[in-house]
Amino acid sequence: SLTEDFVDKHNVKFIRITWVDWINNVRYRVIPRPYFKRLLESARPGVSLAKCAFGLVSLALAPGFTGTGEYQYVLDESSFRLSPYAPGHATVFGFFQHKVPDPVHGLTVPYCPRTLLKNIERRAREKAGVSYLVGFESEFILLSATKLPNIVPVNNADWSVSSKLPSGSVEAIVLEEIAEKLTEAGIELQMYHAEAAPGQVRHCASLSIW
Repeated sequence: SLTEDFVDKHNVKFIRITWVDWINNVRYRVIPRPYFKRLLESARPGVSLAKCAFGLVSLALAPGFTGTGEYQYVLDESSFRLSPYAPGHATVFGFFQHKVPDPVHGLTVPYCPRTLLKNIERRAREKAGVSYLVGFESEFILLSATKLPNIVPVNNADWSVSSKLPSGSVEAIVLEEIAEKLTEAGIELQMYHAEAAPGQVRHCASLSIW
């Protein structure tokens, strides 16, 4: 479980209570450390979110959603991760639950994104003995000038060649810093390398989903 000693050790000052909505927006509320401690001491640690949270597209509501009603977004302490890209911050996810038990589903909100994912993972494990390891790649282009019309990549060399990431160069330093931050966040980084397009690079990493 999440302990005060762990949070103290890593000098966490703010916690981002985070969720991903149906259109793949990452949303979060920033909670100061003292108030987060109070949340953890409550009977059902979490925050209230309007039921329209799943129907928001920019500032418009999709048909079928209204501005009334609330869910309790209950924290999943096992998802707590440091956010090394934002010193002093950490991230935690949760599960959307009903404020009071629903006659059919109890507290569970069956279309909560993490509940859906957890149910898929559980069925795969129970029926087929399958577990998941999520792999992802991030590719991007590093630029040395961004003022139009002069968009200039940091270099122009071939795929995986040493001249694309020369030791001590800005691009090499940037790639190494990203690699360190991924590792600090508990993500297994497998490699990074130069891609073929001007200034293009790639990170390959994996993370167990539960």
